[in-house]
Amino acid sequence: MLADEIERVSSVRPEAVKLYCYQKPDALHRTWLALFTKRLKPGFRVFDKSGISSIFKKQTPIEFCKRCNGHHFSKFCSRAPSRGNCGSNMHTQDVFIAATQCRNCGGPHRSDSRKCLARPTRHGAQTKEQLKVYRQAGDREYQAAVRARAALEKAPEMEALIGNSVYGNLVPEVNEITIISVPESPEVEEELIHTFGNVTQESVEVVTDSSMQL
Repeated sequence: MLADEIERVSSVRPEAVKLYCYQKPDALHRTWLALFTKRLKPGFRVFDKSGISSIFKKQTPIEFCKRCNGHHFSKFCSRAPSRGNCGSNMHTQDVFIAATQCRNCGGPHRSDSRKCLARPTRHGAQTKEQLKVYRQAGDREYQAAVRARAALEKAPEMEALIGNSVYGNLVPEVNEITIISVPESPEVEEELIHTFGNVTQESVEVVTDSSMQL
């Protein structure tokens, strides 16, 4: 029935007609593929209700090189091998001790992640200006992730320190003796204060007379 309608509006009968990809049975609209042996001028409608027909363009897959973790055809790659987790080419196997960093945009994710801003789209690769902006944004995200990771690693130490300060008996040691000498004559207004270190017991001695001591 659909092939007859296509032949009526286009004057060319298709060789085959089939549904495009998987579509839900209860979908309101469906997309069909009509195969022709010769080139046909698009732009016609079927049953006077469908959308405008167009030539089907096969989508080219996005190439990703597993050797260098770059976005290009990998058959003739001559770049140095790199790791997908950290983007480094200094070791021969994936070492996950290092923080995860994308080789292409510098963000805190693997180089083959779909989150990569530098990943090419169906419309083509990114321009140099776009890559520059994406790498700056990715570096900021990576630095923020590194700071967050460092804070998580220090959290147990800080909790232990706070717990010791709350429940422990932290008594500060006083290792100084302060001696205040008050002259016998009230006319002298100057006081001499001497401080001596390396003493573990706190004491304050006020000397007013040779026979009086507090």
